[in-house]
Amino acid sequence: MSSAPAPRPRTKAVPRVALVRLDESTSETLTKAFAQCCVEAVPFAEDFARRLGMEQFQGCVVRLDEHASAVLEAVRSSRSNHRMILYGILPRDVDVRHFSRYGINTLINDPVSRSEALNIARSTCSLLLHELRRYVRIPLVIEIAIEGPSGRYSGSSREISGGGMSVQLARQASLSDKLRLSFTLPEKPAVSIEGAVCWQKSSLVGFQFQDSDPARQVVRSWINSFLGLD
Repeated sequence: MSSAPAPRPRTKAVPRVALVRLDESTSETLTKAFAQCCVEAVPFAEDFARRLGMEQFQGCVVRLDEHASAVLEAVRSSRSNHRMILYGILPRDVDVRHFSRYGINTLINDPVSRSEALNIARSTCSLLLHELRRYVRIPLVIEIAIEGPSGRYSGSSREISGGGMSVQLARQASLSDKLRLSFTLPEKPAVSIEGAVCWQKSSLVGFQFQDSDPARQVVRSWINSFLGLD
């Protein structure tokens, strides 16, 4: 009696990142960087919006120029791809806060260098591969308003977790210990939460949320939704 053939092991799908309307040099640099993390980069010219409704992507890279809003809107309104990681290539003369509503996850300086591309690919690898246990902080770029005893400040976030966030200030400032941070997470109501400075490197500041502040639940709810855990 012959034994039944052993079932073939399931192969895990390779994560894909869309490179939308990028020049050849930038596409090549990013393709090589993502390949180091076993992620496939897929260049697109004009048909990305159509393919977005038919295929699955884990990430998207777009230059933050006058054409970016249409691409970002298509991604965040997509039924099957709205949770993808958004990478924004930032020209020097562009204010990233104009794109805050789309919840861009990671910024890349323009022109894109090989070392920065590789660092960013590696830092977001766990999210692209959906290895959630290894990833605690979510990269996110949204506008932040900060109010404290010494005045008001503005900036944009870089990463957020259930316990705090890092913020790039619009200008360097010496902040007091306890402040109130106000921001709006994608598809969530405005949040005002008490935070304390836990570290500062020039204009980049790390804040820890107050444990007892009920607004932390809004942050946690958004993170769970973004990761598909709700």
